[in-house]
Amino acid sequence: MRSLFSYAIVVLILAQGALGASASVIWLDITPGARANGIGESFTAVADDATASYWNPAGLAFAEEGVREITLQHSQWLPQLADDLYYEFLGYAQHLEGWGGVGGNITFMSMGEQQEIVAGSTEPIGTFYSYGIAADAAFGTEVAPGLAVGLGLKFIYDHLYYKDSGKGSSFAADLGVLYHAPEQSFGNVSVGATLTNLGPNVSYGGKSENNPIPRKLKFGVAYVPFEDELTSLLIAADYTKLLVTVEDGIYEELKENKWGAGAEFWYYSLLALRAGYVHDTEGETTISGVSFGAGLQWNDLQLDMAFIPVESSLQGSGKYNQKYSLTLQF
Repeated sequence: MRSLFSYAIVVLILAQGALGASASVIWLDITPGARANGIGESFTAVADDATASYWNPAGLAFAEEGVREITLQHSQWLPQLADDLYYEFLGYAQHLEGWGGVGGNITFMSMGEQQEIVAGSTEPIGTFYSYGIAADAAFGTEVAPGLAVGLGLKFIYDHLYYKDSGKGSSFAADLGVLYHAPEQSFGNVSVGATLTNLGPNVSYGGKSENNPIPRKLKFGVAYVPFEDELTSLLIAADYTKLLVTVEDGIYEELKENKWGAGAEFWYYSLLALRAGYVHDTEGETTISGVSFGAGLQWNDLQLDMAFIPVESSLQGSGKYNQKYSLTLQF
């Protein structure tokens, strides 16, 4: 259990320091999909599975015909701090004949049980539970050969405290574009971009001042140098810029960003090995480190796992957060 006073510290670390104190509902910044996390959280130009509604809704336009896909992810988030911090994600995608593809996701973030302590006292008077939830519906369609656009709409609810002043809500839109270049002899190339969390500030008890959601601009590129029945290789990279507090000069602003890159190697569409690197300077602390993971596919079932770096002050109890995903096609 933690005191109400310590809540701000806990929530700040939930996003690994990435956003500092510049945004609310920063658990929206936690990236889903063990596959995407294993390659350095670089998936904007890939977005080809049931997490597409989060990474780039335009990717839904290329959903495989006749296939419906669902992804479940569980993460015991920062067990170094407490055992009741965890992140759950449910994603869905399917082809829509003649239109493109549709999908959506539900995100749940448990921020654990807190002790309530009255100001001026050291004795708790009770406990309460903090959590956040977001629900998203998305659509993607191809507007020209290889070029797709997408739109996602989401509702956000943040339950920090049981009184109205601790309950907040908002809504937002995600915009995406994805281009698959014509196949060349040297491989396949795709580029993508998104504007995410475009919406009003979170309103806590009717007050929305200084409670912006984490609005972001992302660019991504992906390259598949070879793909055959035996092996395939994917290389991807992402650049992310937080748009909440753009107040410094352009040079300083460009230095405050998040980028990642990684690769995924598949053998016989059975076993995948992944590795990447993440570098995040958006917050007061820099987060850098190697990510890695693996995947196992059997018929219509795929199990993925990933390890991603945490903020350096927490590394004494383990350098990585672990993420596990289960994907089913039907």
